[in-house]
Amino acid sequence: MILDDVEAQLRKLVVLKSDAHYVAETLWIAHTFAIASFDFTPRLAIWSPEKRCGKSLNLEIIARLVAKSRMTSSISGSALYRMISKDESTVFLIDESDRVFGGKGDREKAEALTSIINSGFKRGATIWRCKPNSLEPEEFSTFAPVALAGIGTRSIPETVADRSIIIQMRRKYPNETIFEFESDEAEAIFEPLRAGLVLWIDSIKDELRPCRPDFPSELNSRARDVWRPLLKIASSAGDPWLEKARSASLELSAGVVEEDEMSFQMRLLSDCRQAFESSSMTSLDLVNALKSIEEAPYGHGDHQLNTNKLARNLKQFQIRPRQLNAKVRGYWKEDFEEAWTLYLVPLEAVTPVRPVTVEDEPEVLW
Repeated sequence: MILDDVEAQLRKLVVLKSDAHYVAETLWIAHTFAIASFDFTPRLAIWSPEKRCGKSLNLEIIARLVAKSRMTSSISGSALYRMISKDESTVFLIDESDRVFGGKGDREKAEALTSIINSGFKRGATIWRCKPNSLEPEEFSTFAPVALAGIGTRSIPETVADRSIIIQMRRKYPNETIFEFESDEAEAIFEPLRAGLVLWIDSIKDELRPCRPDFPSELNSRARDVWRPLLKIASSAGDPWLEKARSASLELSAGVVEEDEMSFQMRLLSDCRQAFESSSMTSLDLVNALKSIEEAPYGHGDHQLNTNKLARNLKQFQIRPRQLNAKVRGYWKEDFEEAWTLYLVPLEAVTPVRPVTVEDEPEVLW
């Protein structure tokens, strides 16, 4: 099975955080060969916490495996949408995205690229620009596969991350090894895999668009759109791959949002669930309980919390203080239940896939 071969090769060449990341990256690579069969193309967002974790190497490997690739570490929004309009099957790989989207980057350029990358997640999305000389409006398609790689979570804009499969790199343990190839070996390594993907996708392409995979109930509507093409690919690969894809989707897209990526209101709602100790709490008791949460942002700065600010921020979730008794106002736990259900991940944790470790010298496929 060609997907097995691609995944095995990735494991020999790069170190990803867990099994789910290898599965997701393999399926994402395969989906680029069948882009005409899909209405969504998830962004692949590769990040590492520090340098020398292999993110650029991973992007180079992906470039050698996908259908068509254009790799760059710097591109303008106007160049990107013009190139996309020429061929939607081209895969655009943007390295060093932390320089583009990080705090020191060109804000105007970053916003233009973010807009194009976000809109191109779904088929049919276009942007309008005026021709330089005539000023006549011209329509450009933005639908195409895009992968980004950068250092730190801030290298991926929040709205892009919402449309992405997040791939996390890490450094090797002392007992881990990867195969390091020379550039003159690349064709012999990657071309058989790429040719195998071409042949396999061609054999299943007619069954991809009508496929209606079952999604894990834990995935929200955006996550289902992100994983839709990947689960279709996995369905055509058989039950083992479908099960692997479903497990990967749960690990990568159904987990709790990182606290530093949450809005203040969502963080507050989540922490209220942690702070509630009984069926009701006075407003002051709830504020004090929230402030006592380790690393919570409520005791200082712009987020200094008091009972009035608590009420203002919870009001948007239709949660308001009520009388607890004749003398005291506060919050009933039952008033939070609907918001916790609608906006937060269930408390039951998803069982993680075991981390990848490599004990022995890897075999080479070629």
